[in-house]
Amino acid sequence: MRLHTLGPAATDSYAASQFYNCEQLQNQATIIGHPSFEAILTQLPTLSGDWLVIPAAFKSTELQASWGDVHYATLTQMTLIDCFMTALDPLVVVQRLAADNRIGYTHAATAQLLQRLVQSVEIQTVSSKVLAYQAYQQNQAAYVLTNEKNVTLTAQEQVIKRLTPSMVWCVYQIK
Repeated sequence: MRLHTLGPAATDSYAASQFYNCEQLQNQATIIGHPSFEAILTQLPTLSGDWLVIPAAFKSTELQASWGDVHYATLTQMTLIDCFMTALDPLVVVQRLAADNRIGYTHAATAQLLQRLVQSVEIQTVSSKVLAYQAYQQNQAAYVLTNEKNVTLTAQEQVIKRLTPSMVWCVYQIK
C-alpha cells in the first residue's frame, strides 16, 4: 500500500501521513512525498489503487481550487474513505526587520491568514510552508508564515505571531 502526500518529510502533510500509517495501518504503507499536491492530482490515473492524504484546508493557486473543488471534481477518480484530525506543528509569522520590501511567503492555504495578520503584505505562494521559508531566506523577503520548526531566527528577525492550529485530514483511495 502506498500513501501519497506533500513532501518533504518536514511538512505537516507528511507528518499526518506518518501518524495515519502508524495509527490506522500498522505501518504497512509506504509514504511517498511529492513536491506539490498539484503533482499528485494531475497524475491520478497512474496511481490507481494507491491512497492520498490531503488536508481539508488544501488550496491551490495553480489549479484555482480548494479541497471542496478537488473533492467534487475527482469523484470518478478517488473515493473518500476516512478523515482524522491532528495538531499541526506551531505556525509562526517571522518578520525581517531590515527588509526593503513588503513581500511575504507562505503556502496558498495560509495566504489569507498571512494577509489578515500583516498589513499591506505582498503575498507570494509556494507549494509548501517548508518552501515558503526557503524562498523567504533566498529572496530576503519581509515576512514568512511557516512552521516554527523550519525557522532559525537571527538578530535581524522577530516572530510577530505564533499559532497552534489543528487540521482535518482526508484519506482517499485512488480508483
